[in-house]
Amino acid sequence: MNEPTLMGKWDAEERMLMLQIQTYEACTLAVLGIDRISALHKLTVEDIVSNLHRITLDLQTELLHVRLEKAYAVH
Repeated sequence: MNEPTLMGKWDAEERMLMLQIQTYEACTLAVLGIDRISALHKLTVEDIVSNLHRITLDLQTELLHVRLEKAYAVH
């Protein structure tokens, strides 16, 4: 693949990852903002929020790798 095609691919992947991260963060905030959260099973809520956070971190790592590839392609 030539450089412009790769950059377009990386740009698209970067946008997709950023949208996924924003979605997971919005879901985390939604869970934390639930009215009457104390009525829910605490450990289950903790598991849900922890899993959302773990996935967000995985996506951020993936985004970092895409940005690193883009940086190497430019220089």
